[in-house]
Amino acid sequence: MFDVSDDAKGTFRRVEVLTGPGRRRRWSVDQKARIVPETLEPGARVAEVARRWQLCSQQVFGWCRAARHDVPARSTKRRGSEAPGFVPIVADTARVLA
Repeated sequence: MFDVSDDAKGTFRRVEVLTGPGRRRRWSVDQKARIVPETLEPGARVAEVARRWQLCSQQVFGWCRAARHDVPARSTKRRGSEAPGFVPIVADTARVLA
């Protein structure tokens, strides 16, 4: 028969072993650069990519968002000039009528 006082003796009935990555891992820019393009492949799902890399899908979404916002900044730094803006279109009406 089960006795409630058995728990007070300090014996363990079940032990859980937690496996997997430790918390607060640091991901380098190179690692992020390998993970984010995997989500852009046709038919790829962010949740599956995140699971494969043992990540939270929200973290991968955040990296994708940061990569989208960072692309113009990187390209302007490499070229050394400003990103092109809108240019007004001027139509030549003489050629259109002829």
